[in-house]
Amino acid sequence: MEQIEEAVRCALDPNSVQNVKIQATQYCEHVKASPEGWQVCLELFTKVPQRAPEARLFALQVIEAMIGSAGARGDANDAVSKINMARKTLLEFVSRQYSATTYHNELPFIKNTLAHTFSLIALATYPSQWPTFVKDMVLLAGLPAKSGPLTEDSTKAASNTEINPPLVDFLLRVLSSLDEVLVNPTVPRSTDEIARNTQIKDAMRIQDVSMMAHAWLDVLVHMSATQPDLAGAALRLVGTYVSWIDIGLIVNQPFINILFGLLKTPALRCQACHCLAEIVGKGMRAMDKLYMLQFLDIVNVMKQLDIDEVEFAEEAGKLANVTGVELLGIRSDKETATPDARVAADGMLEELMPLILRLLMHEYDEVSSSVFAVITEILGMLKRLQREDVALSAAQQEFLSRLLPILVEKLKYGEDYSWPSPSDASTADADASLDDDDEEAIFSELRRNLRTLIDAIAVIAPGLYDNVMLMTVQNIFSQCNQYGVSADNAADEGGNGSGKLGWVRAELGIYLTQAYGDRLVSTKNLRFGSTKNGQVNGSSHSSSKAVGNSSTESFAELLTMMIQSGIVECAHPSISPLYFENLVRFSGYFEAHREAVTQVLKSLLGGTGVRHLHMAVRPRIWYLLRRFIEQHLSMGLAIYSSDFISAVSDMLEINANPSSTPGSHGIFDSQLYLFEACGIMLAPSDLDDGTRTTLLQHLFSPLFSGAQALMNAKSAEQILQEPRSLLQIHHYIFAIGAVIGGFPNIRVDSKTTSAGAPNQLSTNTVQVFLKGAEMCIAILEVLRTSQLVREASRATLSRMLSVLGTEALPYLPRLIDNLVRNCAVEELLDLLGLIGLVVFKFKPYVAPTASKLLLPVISKVYGFLDKVAHEGAAGTDEAVLLQDLRKAYLSLIGAIFNADLDNIFLDPQNSQHLVLIFQPIATQLAVDHSNAQCQRLAFNVIFKAIQAWVVDPLGYHTLATLTPAAVAALNSSARAGTRSADRQMLRQAAAQALGLDLASNNAKDVRDQFKQFVMSTVVRSCFETPTQPQFQMSDAQSSLVVSEIAGVLQLLLVAGMPAIAHGDGSAIAEMEAPQLLSVPIGGELGQNQFASYLSTVLLPSMGCPENMAAEFVQALSTLGQRQFKKYFVAFLTNNS
Repeated sequence: MEQIEEAVRCALDPNSVQNVKIQATQYCEHVKASPEGWQVCLELFTKVPQRAPEARLFALQVIEAMIGSAGARGDANDAVSKINMARKTLLEFVSRQYSATTYHNELPFIKNTLAHTFSLIALATYPSQWPTFVKDMVLLAGLPAKSGPLTEDSTKAASNTEINPPLVDFLLRVLSSLDEVLVNPTVPRSTDEIARNTQIKDAMRIQDVSMMAHAWLDVLVHMSATQPDLAGAALRLVGTYVSWIDIGLIVNQPFINILFGLLKTPALRCQACHCLAEIVGKGMRAMDKLYMLQFLDIVNVMKQLDIDEVEFAEEAGKLANVTGVELLGIRSDKETATPDARVAADGMLEELMPLILRLLMHEYDEVSSSVFAVITEILGMLKRLQREDVALSAAQQEFLSRLLPILVEKLKYGEDYSWPSPSDASTADADASLDDDDEEAIFSELRRNLRTLIDAIAVIAPGLYDNVMLMTVQNIFSQCNQYGVSADNAADEGGNGSGKLGWVRAELGIYLTQAYGDRLVSTKNLRFGSTKNGQVNGSSHSSSKAVGNSSTESFAELLTMMIQSGIVECAHPSISPLYFENLVRFSGYFEAHREAVTQVLKSLLGGTGVRHLHMAVRPRIWYLLRRFIEQHLSMGLAIYSSDFISAVSDMLEINANPSSTPGSHGIFDSQLYLFEACGIMLAPSDLDDGTRTTLLQHLFSPLFSGAQALMNAKSAEQILQEPRSLLQIHHYIFAIGAVIGGFPNIRVDSKTTSAGAPNQLSTNTVQVFLKGAEMCIAILEVLRTSQLVREASRATLSRMLSVLGTEALPYLPRLIDNLVRNCAVEELLDLLGLIGLVVFKFKPYVAPTASKLLLPVISKVYGFLDKVAHEGAAGTDEAVLLQDLRKAYLSLIGAIFNADLDNIFLDPQNSQHLVLIFQPIATQLAVDHSNAQCQRLAFNVIFKAIQAWVVDPLGYHTLATLTPAAVAALNSSARAGTRSADRQMLRQAAAQALGLDLASNNAKDVRDQFKQFVMSTVVRSCFETPTQPQFQMSDAQSSLVVSEIAGVLQLLLVAGMPAIAHGDGSAIAEMEAPQLLSVPIGGELGQNQFASYLSTVLLPSMGCPENMAAEFVQALSTLGQRQFKKYFVAFLTNNS
C-alpha cells in the first residue's frame, strides 16, 4: 500500500523528476491491470487511519476498473465474487466509519467517487446479485424501508432521532450517481448496456422506486427545517427521477402538500419550483397531462407566488414556461385530446397569460428570458389560427396588445448598464469592438430573441405592430427635438417620456427605426420613391400625425425625424454607431432626400462622428463613413473633397503598435477605412484635376517621406530587427494601397485585341500612383525577407493593378520576383491567386509579363513540393497547406488556358521546359489518389493543353468552348460552307504580343514534343489512374476525375481524325492537322492513328483482349460525353 501511495504522489506531483513520474505512472497502470490490484486498493481505501486522499481516489478508480472489466452484466472474468466482496467491504466501511464527524471531514470528491462506485456495483449486480440495493442504502441512512402508495400516514414511521443526516447525504449522492449512469442521455452506451439499464429500471419500478419516493418524502418532511441542503438535494433527485418513474408516486396528496408548502420556504422554494417544473414537463399523454395539471391546480398555485426575489422569479418563469408549453401541446393535440380537454387547456392558458406577461416585464433579463419559449409557442399558435382564417379571441387580442409594448420596452438597455468611459480605451486598443464585451454579447442575444417575437407579432397583427412601433419612435424623436438629449443621464429628465431625453430611450428610438426598416426589407416592401416626404431642414414633424401602415413612406418619415431631431449630437457611445448604421443600411432614402446627404456628412465628420470622444466606437464610425461616401459619391460630394481631407488628415497619422493582438494591427486596421475614404472622395471625374493632384500629394507626402526617412535613417538589417520600424514601413505601404483602392477599377475590354481601354485617370494622377508603386517595389527589394513587407507590397500592387490597369503591369515582374524568392507556402497560395486574376483581367495584354513570370513561379511551386517529397510534411497543418498549394497551382495553369494565354508556354524562354512543366502534372498530381480534386484539376489542365497544342495549334478558337462536340459542329459548318466573322482571336493576339509565330518550325517542334509526351505518358495514365486500388470509383470527386479522363480520350480521338475548321469557315485543309495523330479527311476509324494505337498497342499491352479494345474504341468514337463516361466506368470496373 505504501508503494501505491508513493507512486500516486509522484505521478501527480508537478515537481517530480520526469523519469520518476514516468515510472510512477507505469507502476499505477500495472496495479490497475493486475488481477490482485483491486484487493490491495480496497484495503488501502478502507484503511484506518485514512491514507492520502489522492491515493484513496486512485484506489476507487482501480476498483471501478475491476467492475468495468466484468462486462455489462457483471459476470465476465469471474467477477461476481470480486464485486460482492467489494460491495460488502465498502458497505461495512460506510456504516462503520461515516459518523457525523468523519463524514464531514471526508473530501467531496471522495464522497462523489465512492457514490459512483456504489452505482457501478448496482449496475453490475442489481437485481440478480444485489436485489436489496435500494433497501440496504435506505436503511443505512436511518430511513424506514417502506414501499407502496404514499398516504397521509407515510411520513409517521420515521423520526428525527433515527435518521442519520451524513448517510442521508451519501444515499442522495448514490441515487444521483445511479441516475447519471443509468438514464442520463448524454452518456454514450453500448447496445448491451442499454438493454441492461432497461432491465434494471423495469425491476426498480416494481418495488424499489416507491421505496425511494418514501425516502425522499421522509427527508422533505423531517429535514426541511433543520437540514435544508439535504431537502434541496432530495428535491433535485425527485426532479431527475420523475422522467422515468410512475408519476403517481410523486403526484399525490402527501407529496404535493409538502411540495407546495416548500414553495413558501425561502431556503427551498427555488428547488421546489424547479422540481415542480420537472413534474409538469414529464412526457405523458395529453389527457393524462391535463388531469395532472388540473389536480395540481398549477395556474392558481403560480398566481399566488411571490416573485420579487430574482432567483425564485427565474425558477417561477421556467415553471410558467413549461406549463404554458404543455397546455399548448394539449390544445393542439387533435388526435388524443377531446374537444372539451382542448377547451379546458385553452382556458387554463388564458388564465396563465397575465402571469407570463408579468414575468416578461421583470427588470432582470434572466427572468424575462425564461418565458420566451412559451411566448414563441403562443405566437406560433396564433399564426396557425391566422392561416386557418380563425378570428382571434378577445383574450388573445388583449394578450398581443399588452405583449408588444412590453417587448419593445425590454429592448432598452438597462439604466445601470456599464459603458466604457472615453479614458477606458487608449488609441492603441481603440479597434477593440464593444461587441467583444460579454455583457454586450448577452444583451445582443436578448435583443435578437425579442426581435424574433416582435416580428412574429408583425405577421399576426400588422396594424398593431405599426401603431406601437411608429408611435414609440415618433414620440422619442419628437421629445428629442423639443428637449434635447443627454449623454450623461440614462433616464429621461422628467421621467419616462418627458423632459430631456436620456440616452437609453434615445438609443431605443434609433434601434426601433432599424428594426422597422429591416422588417420592410425582409417583406420586400421597402421601395424608396422619388417623392420627398419632408424637408430635412424644415420644421419638425408633429407627433400627433396619424400613424400609417408599415410602408416606405412611414419609414422615410422616421428617418427624416431621426436626422432632424439632432439625436446624433448625443455623445453617448451607443448612439452614433447605430445612427450612422441606419443611414448606411437604408441608403435608398437619400435618393428621395438628396439634401440630407450634406447634413449627414457634416455629422459624420463632427465630434460625434469620426472624432467621437469614445475611442472604442471610432473604428465603427470610420467604416460607416467610408460606406456612406461610397454610396452617395454621385450626389455631388466632390465639392467637399478638400474639406473632407482637411477634416480627417490629423487622424491619418500612422503610429505602429507592435503589441497589438496577433493577426491585427491595432487602430491602423481601422485607419485604412479613412485612407480609402479619402481615395473615394478624390475619385469623381468632376473633381478638378489640379485639386485632385494637390490633395493626393497632401495624402501621399507624409507616407512617402515617412518611409523614405526611415529607410535612410537605418540599414535594412536594423529595420528587420526592429518590430516597430518594420511595422511602420508595412503601414506606409498599406496606406498607399488603401488610398488607391478608393478609386474605381479600370475598365479593360478583354473581348477585343485593342491596345487597351481608355484610362479613366489623368496623367497627373497616374504619375502620383506610379510613384507609390516605385516606392513599394524599392522597399520590397531591400526588405523582401520580411513577411510583413511582402504582404503589404502584394496588397498595394494588387490594388494598383486594378486601378491603373496596364500602366502597372511593368511592375508585376519585379513584384513577383521579390515575393517568390522568400515567400512561405501561405504567401505563395495568395500569389498564385493574384497571378490568376491578373491573367484573366488583362488578357491578352499581360501575355509578355505572364511569360516572364511563368518559370520563377512554377519553379517555386515545384521546389516546395519536391522538398516535401524528400523530407515529408512537418505536420498536419503543413500537409493541408501543400494540398492547397497543389490545387492553387493547377488552378493557375487552368486560368492561363482559360484566359487564352496558352502560347506563353511556347515562348522561347519557356518552351524548352514545356514537357518538364507538364511531367509532374501527369505523373504525380494526376495520379495522387489522396486528393481527387487535384486529380481532376490535373486532367483538366491536360485536356486544355491538348485543345491548345494538338487540336487547334494556330489559335483560331477560344479554348473555353473548344469541346469535342464543338469541334464536330465546326467541321460540319466548314463543310457546309458557313463562314464566321473574320477577326483576330485572343490566342492569336497573345501570340502577337509575344512576337511568336504559331506556324513557325520552332513552335511546331515544341508542339511535337508535347504530342510525344501525351502519347508516351498521358494516355497510359488515363487508364492506369482509375484502375489503381486506391481509386474509389463510387466517390463523387472520383467520378469527376473519370469525367475529365473521358474528355481527354475523346479529344485525342478528335485530334486523330480530320482537323477542325478554320475560324472563318474556309476549307479545312487550311488548318494544320496534328502531325502525330492526323489522318486524311473522310478517313475510316481504322485510319485514325490514335484509334489504332489504342486498339492495337496500348490496351492489349495492358492485358485487354483485342475484341474488348476494339469495342472500347468504337464506343469512344460513337457515344456522346455522358454515355461514354458510363461506358468508361463499366469498362474500367470490368478490367481493373
